Amino acid sequence: MIAYKNNRPVLQTGHCVISDYDREWLAGVLQEAAEAAGTTLPMKDEIANGILLYLETHCPLHSVPLDFLFERMRRLLEQIGLPLIAANLRKQTPPVDIELDTLAGEAPLPLFFYTELRRRMDTLRSVGLNTYHFSGKKACSLALGDRRRACPAQQRALNELNAFLQAIA
Repeated sequence: MIAYKNNRPVLQTGHCVISDYDREWLAGVLQEAAEAAGTTLPMKDEIANGILLYLETHCPLHSVPLDFLFERMRRLLEQIGLPLIAANLRKQTPPVDIELDTLAGEAPLPLFFYTELRRRMDTLRSVGLNTYHFSGKKACSLALGDRRRACPAQQRALNELNAFLQAIA
């Protein structure tokens, strides 16, 4: 197995430092800005690759504040003739993965599960993390309903979980 050193600087937001970000996250941020501007951005992958290349090879900083990164991205978009997309660029952190099935194993009763999930998300928000990815929804709904396989009660638990995630995310 070959391991490559990640030469990207870490992103800093509040008291939190993020080292796990990639081209897909940057391309998603650019796509979201393009959609908010009501236009398309067919070269979002190339722009994201250019940003990562700069961060990996030319950026002299070991830690880049998230505000600074997004301001530089805005200026880049304006310089290449995309001021409408630059105006709609929204600062956001790379998504933090929240493993719902693991949390359901720690707090198997719905009351405790939802309370703990809300507490963890409040903690993440307090340190500046505002984008989330939830994994293990189906296994979580099985654990919360104390089920071994899918059934109507498990589907209701999954719908309830999705509604809760929509409300708090």
